[in-house]
Amino acid sequence: MPNGTFRNGQVTLRAITHADIPAIQDVLDHAPHYHTSIVGVPPAGLAARAFTASPPDVKGSRVFRYFMAADDTDIHPKPAAAIDLFVGFPSFKIASLAMLVIREDAQRKGLGRRLLTSALPAFIRHFHPAVESLSVSLTDNNVPALRCLLACKFERTNQWEKIDALGRTVTALTYRRKIDELIQNGIS
Repeated sequence: MPNGTFRNGQVTLRAITHADIPAIQDVLDHAPHYHTSIVGVPPAGLAARAFTASPPDVKGSRVFRYFMAADDTDIHPKPAAAIDLFVGFPSFKIASLAMLVIREDAQRKGLGRRLLTSALPAFIRHFHPAVESLSVSLTDNNVPALRCLLACKFERTNQWEKIDALGRTVTALTYRRKIDELIQNGIS
């Protein structure tokens, strides 16, 4: 995939190009609960900033970054989700989901579960077979995402950090699940 598409079942993951920034901004704009309740600010310009972001530098590990759109035409005719995935961060055995934002009119239709338990693990296994776990960090006030992670049998790690969300302190909690478990026992 790196600059193409990856299909898993009815979900298609595709690399975001510069021309896709307006469509991804539209996904972010149509997830107002996340931005106003969780992050505390509207998403103005977030797609462009995310598109140009660099992967973190990790000593002893090459970090791959995938900024993708998720399409599921059974749910929504436009991109239904924006995904920012780092493979090799914080170590070479872990893939970290930095962003998974689903348009509100595409939520509660199973897309989050299909992404977490099928499409993303298949993508990771296909392009990075040595990666062992998928890690997701979320703020402690993101109840819808927490419910989805728990339904997908992700387990909370002992990793957490206080972060400054534009003057507000929030706690970021980390959840993780083994790629092989997701592939073998994915939840539909």
